[in-house]
Amino acid sequence: MRANTRSIASLLQLLLILGSASALGGDGMTITINNNTTSDLLVTIYDMNTLPAQKLLSSESVNGFASITVAIDPDASGRGHLSWSATTVGRDMRKCGHRDMPGLSDGDTVHVFANDECAAK
Repeated sequence: MRANTRSIASLLQLLLILGSASALGGDGMTITINNNTTSDLLVTIYDMNTLPAQKLLSSESVNGFASITVAIDPDASGRGHLSWSATTVGRDMRKCGHRDMPGLSDGDTVHVFANDECAAK
């Protein structure tokens, strides 16, 4: 009976450890992407903590003042890192924007915008 009790105790400890890792963000981080402009934007998001970088959104339409949520992987220190680019939807007077966002925490909000001239292709 003692061996059986030890096995159950070991199993319970393992489950407790695994549950704690999950509670600490073992399943990823949630980041809110917010378009806090009046313009509808086409947004592309990359998770920079994956190798290679994983595209999470590809020219996803985000209406003015709307938000969407993405899940990204934390690095070894528990921080997220994403890169975003955005362009206005209208063809006339197209504007662009992009940023690299390291050091994100779970639950952070990233504001996207397109205020700059677009680079010529």
